[in-house]
Amino acid sequence: AEDLPSPRRLQKLEVPIMAQATCRRLYSIDMGRALPPRPIQDDMICAGYPQGRKDTCKV
Repeated sequence: AEDLPSPRRLQKLEVPIMAQATCRRLYSIDMGRALPPRPIQDDMICAGYPQGRKDTCKV
């Protein structure tokens, strides 16, 4: 991936709200990151596609 400058305009994307149980399961997977996965708390909102189809950089 090419390093590009940060956008000057706020990026927007519509994604579905994800169930807390699904979110906790996905975020508990160790993907070899430098930091361990953070626990998903009850006051957090998860949104997106479990398959990772879209994000603000890849609409």
